[in-house]
Amino acid sequence: MIATGGPNGGDEARFALLARDMVERGVWFDLRIRGELYRNKPPLYPWLIAAGSRLTGRVTEATAQAPVALAAIAAVLFTFLLGDRLFGRRAGLWAALVLATSPDFFDNSQALLPDMLVTAFAAAAGWAFWRSVSEPTARAALVWLYVALALGVFAKGPVGLLPLLAAAVWIGTAEGAGAIGPRLWSPVGIALFAGITLGWLAPFLALGSRSFAGDVLWEDWLAWYVGAPTRPWGLAYTVAIGGLPWTLLLPMAIGRAARAWSNPRVRFAFLWLTVPLAALTLSAHQKPRYSVLVYPGAALLVGWWADAHGAVARRAGGLVGWLALGAAAALILALQVPAWWGIRLRPFIPGPSWVMLPVLAGIALAAVALFRGLREGRPALLVHGVAAAMAVVLAYGIWPYDARYNQVWDARRLVARAETWAENGEAAVFRHHADWLSMDFYAGRALLSVNEPRPLDAYLARPGRPVVIIRDGDWRAMAPQLSVNARILERFTIGTETVLLVGRGG
Repeated sequence: MIATGGPNGGDEARFALLARDMVERGVWFDLRIRGELYRNKPPLYPWLIAAGSRLTGRVTEATAQAPVALAAIAAVLFTFLLGDRLFGRRAGLWAALVLATSPDFFDNSQALLPDMLVTAFAAAAGWAFWRSVSEPTARAALVWLYVALALGVFAKGPVGLLPLLAAAVWIGTAEGAGAIGPRLWSPVGIALFAGITLGWLAPFLALGSRSFAGDVLWEDWLAWYVGAPTRPWGLAYTVAIGGLPWTLLLPMAIGRAARAWSNPRVRFAFLWLTVPLAALTLSAHQKPRYSVLVYPGAALLVGWWADAHGAVARRAGGLVGWLALGAAAALILALQVPAWWGIRLRPFIPGPSWVMLPVLAGIALAAVALFRGLREGRPALLVHGVAAAMAVVLAYGIWPYDARYNQVWDARRLVARAETWAENGEAAVFRHHADWLSMDFYAGRALLSVNEPRPLDAYLARPGRPVVIIRDGDWRAMAPQLSVNARILERFTIGTETVLLVGRGG
């Protein structure tokens, strides 16, 4: 379900609505949300949604999810291909398993946002770049590097260029800054990058160059990242938690990589993790979902470490194994007590329940596999055991989580009840805002927005059965100012707030 509010607010609904506008009006660039021109993000994601929706005739949750799901598969595939070329087939396979079973990566594969598209194109760019520098006959692979970069920018703007920054840093550490330009020079690739980018950017500029340059290029795409970071360690924390249990192995992998700095392949994997992480950490604004760009690099390092050093049982590995057992036990206990979780997560923790048994068993098995794999120096048991257990946790756990999520953020039912009370009339929203865009999606139209007491009074005085969706706090403030006799028809809990359906009194 496309959530009302929630961690991603109205962002998920926005792209589905843009695609719907594209399909219904037959436009490519003049995309609008509630009648207003939208250019805050490049249009690749809504284009892909619209392309898939033409097969079914309408934009649905499934057609909005399909590009993200395919991008997640592509990110795993290109991580495998890159790991295979860097360290061999087994390390590449293990890196792919690590990436696919990292909880935060999996979670982002369910979000209707363009971040996973950028991650897939970044992984493809890394594979193309390494081919160009490691195979004397594959210099033309630079062309594919620039195509992947162009598509990454097409998906989300300048953040799509982070792979180029990582490649440049790697060249600079190996051959000096003077080698960066010649190594990355590809006239055909640069021409294709320019052609793809101008293909969508020029029409955006034509729709209003001054406002686009000032309001979008600068404020939304550049100034958003420039300045002192508001949460300097927020992204690293997200990766550390969102990548569990694999991130327990990262300190050992990073330590080994630092000691193997002279190895260009290891150094590349190290920079593929640290350069995007550093760049995003130093940006002025951060959102937890930005972390998805970091996971392919982390997976490469863990896959390499397990393949090259996982068979050597060391004291550090034993300590990490015990830490994994302790953390798993603490997590299993915490999942039994919803009150221990923050207010945002508490609604999704069911407490003691038979439904959660496969998840709890998967967490326990992952910890045991990690403990035994490290203590006994058995990397195959470590990787395959943890990956299999996490596959159970994620593949099964998504069902009860989604069911609870849809119950907590049930925009579909709220809109359906409003239209039922309105007897097929036009339901309205008091002070519509971005987090409520999913209501427009499920209503199939832009809901009428009433923003002040007098228009609200006039709306409720209309003939028929006018119904307004309004927050409980707004209703308590507005009710004394109304001249029309109005009453509460139903109450809903949406996330952490109470939302009312209000109509004219009998």
